Amino acid sequence: MTRPRPRGDDHERTSPDEVDPTADSRVTAVRAAAEHPGLVELEIDGMVAGVLPKAEIDLDQIVAGLRSDDPRVIAARRAIEIRTTRTLALDLLANRSHAAAELLAKLKKREIADDVAHAVIEELLEDGWLDDAAFARSRISAWRAEGRSDADCRRRLSEAGITDALVSSELLAIDSIEPATSPEQNAAQEALARIRRSIKGTDPASLRRIAARMSRRGFELDTIRAALRQCELDDSILDEDFDQEPDP
Repeated sequence: MTRPRPRGDDHERTSPDEVDPTADSRVTAVRAAAEHPGLVELEIDGMVAGVLPKAEIDLDQIVAGLRSDDPRVIAARRAIEIRTTRTLALDLLANRSHAAAELLAKLKKREIADDVAHAVIEELLEDGWLDDAAFARSRISAWRAEGRSDADCRRRLSEAGITDALVSSELLAIDSIEPATSPEQNAAQEALARIRRSIKGTDPASLRRIAARMSRRGFELDTIRAALRQCELDDSILDEDFDQEPDP
């Protein structure tokens, strides 16, 4: 006796790997957020995907039953991602100021999609939350006060993603505020004072060690000489064959 074949055997079966994971994924609810009436929760497959302001979601278009791969749902989910990422970015900015490229790199490290991260950075630049010129200006002023050279400031700002052209522009802007003084020389004076806390001698060997440390911080020889003279220290020890000598 021939057994009847199960229904569907005449058709090629779909491999589990070929099944679209979003094929049966659908919007299950769109409702006002309980604690924030001005926000709307988007629920997919029984899980809250996120919230959006009512003004940013069309309640006539996004309704329960829509597939999650519907373009309207995809757009809503992207808007949620941008909103969530913006909140994260603002939290990072609340801790300290960032350059735009620096903040972008931090967002990408958290596995945020490139297009979302870039969109958030553009928004923050437009809204004034990010300002590379102001960032460079504040960092230069702070670092100079710590005794850092302009060369060191350039290096640090370059690592943060600030262009050399912008750094040069901000250095000129800062220097023009007090043209009678030299911020670089002031920074050298501060650096010298800090170094002398650990190297207290005034003999030629000690002064050469001090000068070597200042040189490694990026100060030019003429600036180092001037700093020594302002402290009534002998700069003649730098007249011949000065080099960055390692500390013993």
